[in-house]
Amino acid sequence: MTVTFNRKFLITALILISILAGGCLQEYDTTSLTINKVDIKADVVDDDTVQLSIISYVSNSGQTSGNVDIQTKAYNLKTNLLMADEKISMGKIGKDRTQNGTVDLEVPITGNYRIEVTLYEDDGLITSGQGSISGLESLLTSPTHSYINIRDVDVTLLSRSESTTTMKVTTFLDNYGRSDSTPLTALVKLRDADTNLIGNSGNINVGVVKSDTTVVKDIELEVPKDRDYRVEVMIFENERIITEYGVSFFMAPQSTGVEDVTRQTRTISTTETFTTEFEVEPTPYRPSEDVFRTEGAPVFKEPGFGFLTAIISLLSVIIFFRKFKLNDR
Repeated sequence: MTVTFNRKFLITALILISILAGGCLQEYDTTSLTINKVDIKADVVDDDTVQLSIISYVSNSGQTSGNVDIQTKAYNLKTNLLMADEKISMGKIGKDRTQNGTVDLEVPITGNYRIEVTLYEDDGLITSGQGSISGLESLLTSPTHSYINIRDVDVTLLSRSESTTTMKVTTFLDNYGRSDSTPLTALVKLRDADTNLIGNSGNINVGVVKSDTTVVKDIELEVPKDRDYRVEVMIFENERIITEYGVSFFMAPQSTGVEDVTRQTRTISTTETFTTEFEVEPTPYRPSEDVFRTEGAPVFKEPGFGFLTAIISLLSVIIFFRKFKLNDR
């Protein structure tokens, strides 16, 4: 009785060892990737084209992921034709981390679009979502100041007296827009570089800047001589600054700087941000040839020799069992 029990126990142990050797009960970990949010930015390229920047926020609440890719497509809502398609890699996303990836798509500005975002891990489809965007043509009717830009500012020394210097400040102003601007004004300031005090300032009535043209406007200002100054030009539309420009020049005898050494410019952007409701639906994908890390799907760590190892181990158990039978006879 004792011999029979020991044999059964030994055989059971060998069978379990063979299963473990085949990798069937090895531990696994999973990832849990989700698309939390999608933002869309629209930037006018020209009168016919707009660039959509689709920003997807991907969270991982499981183990460190494999290689994550985001594919984004834009379909025309009316014709259902694919208008743009782009795929980017986000690399690996760590446990309990959220990363964002941006896909840029250029589409005609006159259309309305369905945006589809698909999330992949190690080339396996994890989840996807879609939303729509319309009214892009309204970007073309945005305030015309969005296309006003200060190309350059020149400073010319006109005259000097015992205590003052008369400067001429010339501003080159572009209108890249598709329509004429509204009446504009410019404020020009000469700021003392050492004290940061305004040496002098004045206004220029710029007026209307026609579409696709450049206007040149200048003003003469008198300031204390032999000082270093910074010229600041601000363009106003309806009491609002829409673009500004700065340039430094040096007149003090002890200055070591070079004239016009520093130039800075800032222009109001035409970019607008659209936030659309995205419906995200999990789409499990299990290809036959590979096992991918998907939400709730096991990923085996190190399967070893797999099926072959299991067969060899089971054969060893059978041979061992038959030997015991022969010994009993």
